[in-house]
Amino acid sequence: GVVFSTSKKYDYPPLVSNVGWLGLLSVLITLLLLAAGAPLLTIAYLFWNNLFRRDNFTYFCQILLLCCTAGTISMCFDSSEQERFDAFEFIVLILLPTRSMLFMISAYDSIAMYLAIEPQSLCFYVIAASKRKSEFSTEA
Repeated sequence: GVVFSTSKKYDYPPLVSNVGWLGLLSVLITLLLLAAGAPLLTIAYLFWNNLFRRDNFTYFCQILLLCCTAGTISMCFDSSEQERFDAFEFIVLILLPTRSMLFMISAYDSIAMYLAIEPQSLCFYVIAASKRKSEFSTEA
C-alpha cells in the first residue's frame, strides 16, 4: 500500500476510500460470520484451551462493537475528504484494535486479557500521535 500510494508512476493515488471500503466489507463479513454462529449459543462454552468464553453476553458485546466499528469507518470517509488526510493506514489502525477488542470481550483468562489489551494500546498510541502538528500528539 505504501509503495503504491507514493508511486510517481501511478500519479500518487489516494487509497483511503479503497482501503476504507475493504475495511468496511471485512467488518460486515465478520458480523455475518458472528451472526451465523448465533444459533449455537444455547449454552456457554469455552474454547482454545479455556482461554476464551462464548455466551450470549459476549455475543451481544461483539455485535455492538462491530456495529460501532462499521460506523466509525463510515465516518472516516467524510473526515478524510474534509481534512485532506490521505493516510490509508488509519483504517488499518482501527481494524487491528477492533480485533483485539473482540478477543478481549471473549477472554476468560488473565493471560488472554493481557494479550488482547497489548496490541490495542500500541495502535491507540499510533493513532494519537498521527497529527504531528498538534500539541496533544507530541505528548502521546
